[in-house]
Amino acid sequence: MNARVKHAELGVAFLILLIFYLLPTPDGLTYEGKMMIGVLFFAAFLFITEALPLGVSGLLVMVIPPVLGVFDAREVFGFFGNEAIFLLIGAFILAAGFQKSGLHRRVAVRFLRHFGTSPRLYVLGVLLLGALLSLIMSEHGVVVLLLPIVAYTLAHMGGGENLRKAGMIALAYGCSIGGVGTLLGCARNPYTIAFLHETAGISVSFSEWAVMALPVVFAMIPVVWLSLTTVLPPERVRVETPREDFGPLGSMEMRAAVIIAATVLMLLFTRDLGVAVVVLIGAVAMFVAGVLEWKDAERAIPWGVVLLYGGAITIGKGMYLTGASVWLATRLLAITGDNPQLVLLFLIIMTMLLTEAMSNTAAVAVMLPVGAGLAQVVAGLNVLVTSVAIALAGGFAFMLVIGTPGNLITYSTGYFTQKDLIRSGMIANLWGMTVIFIVANTLWKALGVW
Repeated sequence: MNARVKHAELGVAFLILLIFYLLPTPDGLTYEGKMMIGVLFFAAFLFITEALPLGVSGLLVMVIPPVLGVFDAREVFGFFGNEAIFLLIGAFILAAGFQKSGLHRRVAVRFLRHFGTSPRLYVLGVLLLGALLSLIMSEHGVVVLLLPIVAYTLAHMGGGENLRKAGMIALAYGCSIGGVGTLLGCARNPYTIAFLHETAGISVSFSEWAVMALPVVFAMIPVVWLSLTTVLPPERVRVETPREDFGPLGSMEMRAAVIIAATVLMLLFTRDLGVAVVVLIGAVAMFVAGVLEWKDAERAIPWGVVLLYGGAITIGKGMYLTGASVWLATRLLAITGDNPQLVLLFLIIMTMLLTEAMSNTAAVAVMLPVGAGLAQVVAGLNVLVTSVAIALAGGFAFMLVIGTPGNLITYSTGYFTQKDLIRSGMIANLWGMTVIFIVANTLWKALGVW
């Protein structure tokens, strides 16, 4: 984009801050709370326009509150010591080991072979494969890893335009769906548990998150598969999956597989150590076992996302501690009313709309304080329910190419158009809202979450 446009957008962002600074402080709100709402809108505008790289915007959001006298600088910079930051770093290192070992290709090819020559089953296979791998590594990394395999199979089919569209979109959707299932699949989930711990003192383990989120994953896969193959019915052509003979597991593949399996088992059955510690143990083991060198980790860790975290935590904790989230929530009640089900549905819909226009993590960072505020003023609702629902909804950017890197990466192949994504994504988004809402009101209630 033109540099002049970027500068204009940055000017508008700072104008938003200036307006909030000059406005009189409303009744029931402190100066600090007023300015944190200003920072929230300032950040949302930067995240949507991307006038600055997201990591730089995260740093800027951290700098603004001390400058405005809202927080002490040391307190803000201390947010980088959050457990979720190190969980994220460890997860990316584990994913790098999985990729470097070559294990990902063996798993992917053998998995796709089981879906025979049926085009509809092939689309289901791509959805499942993307979702399952995204449970243990970054969803965006899975898209990059699987893209050559899926493109290879689609290129050797000889025709079948709808199948090529559905197959490539299924890769993006499967990874987005699977990414919400565990704390390893995306940046939003660790950020959400960090928000809960920092603001409400609530600790969520790996298995507790999985129990709440995996039913959404398992429910979404069949409904998205059916809707995708209805909107883009695959032609009856022969599906050819790669036939490489990988032979027995190599030494590096074996070491990577053992480390990943041991890490997942420790995450499921060890609570005292903490999620971040367990993941970091697995990450260090990748180096000790000779699977990775440090240069591999440097390439694998998206430092911009890590920096964005600092800004996101600043927004969340600042809104909560200053009382801004509660004040804003009471104003939103005029729109939502005080019915807890309607409030929850409102949060899910708003998050899905935002996540189509900005980074998933950024959208969740903007909505979590709003959800926490509503949870404090609406009887029958709690911050754990609103936060997890927002995190799940933040992963379902199905309609726009810019909604998630997975959409953009698969779109770059030229197999489908933005119009194709909107057609399939509208239905997928409606299913996503419905599934999250139903699971929250049934399973989560049965589990005693609310």
